[in-house]
Amino acid sequence: MADLVIGADLGGTSTRVTVATTAGVRLVTVEGGGGNPTTHGVARAAAELARTARRALTDLDPGEVRAIVIGLAGRATLDDPQARQTFTDALATAHITINPDFVGDAEVAFCSATPEPDGTVLLAGTGAMAVRIRDRRVDTTSDGLGWLLGDEGSAYWLGREAVRASIAAICGTGPPTTLTGAISAALLDGPPPDHPHHHRSALIRAANVQPPIALAALAPLVTQAETQGDVVAAAVCDLAAERLAKMLADVREATDPAPLVMVGSVAGDPRTPVGRRLRTLIAAHFTGDVLTPADGTVGAAWLAVRSLHPGAPLTDIHTRLRR
Repeated sequence: MADLVIGADLGGTSTRVTVATTAGVRLVTVEGGGGNPTTHGVARAAAELARTARRALTDLDPGEVRAIVIGLAGRATLDDPQARQTFTDALATAHITINPDFVGDAEVAFCSATPEPDGTVLLAGTGAMAVRIRDRRVDTTSDGLGWLLGDEGSAYWLGREAVRASIAAICGTGPPTTLTGAISAALLDGPPPDHPHHHRSALIRAANVQPPIALAALAPLVTQAETQGDVVAAAVCDLAAERLAKMLADVREATDPAPLVMVGSVAGDPRTPVGRRLRTLIAAHFTGDVLTPADGTVGAAWLAVRSLHPGAPLTDIHTRLRR
């Protein structure tokens, strides 16, 4: 068996692990539960990564793994030596004894889409940020501040705005919207209270009793309402696209010809309401090819190969991994 590499992508809702050969042959990709340490805590995230890696290596020899690159949002968490050691120890339970290399999710997204060294990433999924990439590393970042301080235009932001719009409709301070019924059904146990004040209070309590990540799960309700013609949901999608385009303008010149990689559940798919609006804004204000990576683990695995064999035919290896 050829030497192996592992590429991992730790997201708020899923952990993905790819095992590949150093020649770029992807052997297996396995998905587990949420594994982002910022969202779920270091110990839980490390344990989920180890479980997912163990499943990916079921029919392979962990002793043949020569490099592992882990991409994740909120990489600053892993700047703590104790947190890094927690991940290293967890991987050891899956018989992976080499030290992992941690990189940001923007870097693995960029390297999943292109082998080029420079460009830009606009990431909008659970969180949101725009990143200028230089030599495959983060150079400048806009937003990516987390649910409390930013992540504007993200799934979290969409869910929060949906709750705010629903409450405004209940109180008469905003226009009526089908979001009110959808959000109430998602957050409340049983029918909503008849009195507007009690309904408002019930939604506030329900939204605050859950972890912030739970708001991101409400984002599809905005998409559904928009496709059904709800004007409030459409306005939320308009604003999300505008916030993300502004974020991109913070880190990318309008005439920059380098690749622009768009990734995440909100921005990555051009068929979604926000993705469609966002691409219209980008076409009007920016140049350069817009790329969408298929799988963040491709970039992580490719970076793992590159760390071992920088002189290898990396463009060809990238093409094979993307298959």
